[in-house]
Amino acid sequence: MNKIQPQPAQKPPRYAGSRTIRLPIAQTDYARFVEDRAFARTCLEALMEQHPEIFPAPMLEHYVFYGFTASSRKLGLRCRRVRLGQRGAAVFTLAPSFVLPYMSARTEQIEAGLLLLRFHVPAWVVAYVCGRSAMYWYRLQCTLGRFSVVGTTVKHAERLPAHVVADEKHTRLCGRKAFVAMTVGSDCILGASLSQNATQEALEAAYGVFAKEANDLNPAYAPETVNTDGWPATQNAWRALFVAIVVVQCFLHTFLKIRACATKHLAEAFEAVSDKVGLPGRDETVVFAAFASSAGVGRGLACCLDDEAPCAGIVWQAGAFCLEL
Repeated sequence: MNKIQPQPAQKPPRYAGSRTIRLPIAQTDYARFVEDRAFARTCLEALMEQHPEIFPAPMLEHYVFYGFTASSRKLGLRCRRVRLGQRGAAVFTLAPSFVLPYMSARTEQIEAGLLLLRFHVPAWVVAYVCGRSAMYWYRLQCTLGRFSVVGTTVKHAERLPAHVVADEKHTRLCGRKAFVAMTVGSDCILGASLSQNATQEALEAAYGVFAKEANDLNPAYAPETVNTDGWPATQNAWRALFVAIVVVQCFLHTFLKIRACATKHLAEAFEAVSDKVGLPGRDETVVFAAFASSAGVGRGLACCLDDEAPCAGIVWQAGAFCLEL
């Protein structure tokens, strides 16, 4: 007779990364939040209703208080801890938002120093004005990149932008040329990752930081279009990250290429064409073509207005491109 084997107990889900939840609690209420369990539960229930995105999903259904952290030597503060279920479940720390990670300082203590760093004031000058050491302010500035830019900016998945802009800012790192891969959407910077060079592999890794952070918020997220310049590595990197994305080329580079083809005898045509660039709200589609003669000695510029032209955005093909206005 076969015996029924007992099923192994289901293991609770594991959470990678930080297990600290930052709560927007006023300093005047924090002491009571730590000492009074009923007040702490009331505050958590209100915050979970108002800002559910900052809490793990299981915590919205069930949690229990799980003691306190040790008192901080730097600030003398303790933090409550919560467990998301039965014994063995994940434990999270509830930290106030008016202190920095690792209890290194209160926010009002470093506000003036960060303002000076914003205007490229050297760290040793900030230390002279605000106290502490130059290395303290240097490390504090570096830790600003520790958090997810998308996760701390966009709180709801449905607000992720469907159309983004991407470009590389040229800079220097330790005396060598480097590039900062910038991603912007909905009038907000959503990505700024360093790339050692401008190859497709390097840019794919840099822009991939934005892709990962956006997918953490919405695993099915895929922007519809990305506006870039004419650098092929940038366009190929975005096509590798989001297969179905449509690459739209920069309007400024469009105008510059049109101007480069305009000679003196095409001055009137250039004025007519330039008026069509960068004027949204039109119903027609303007198609510009830059071409060279077979002998390679003449260049011309044509402008065609076609309401039924099958183009969307800017698409390079055989030396011509389409621009939908």
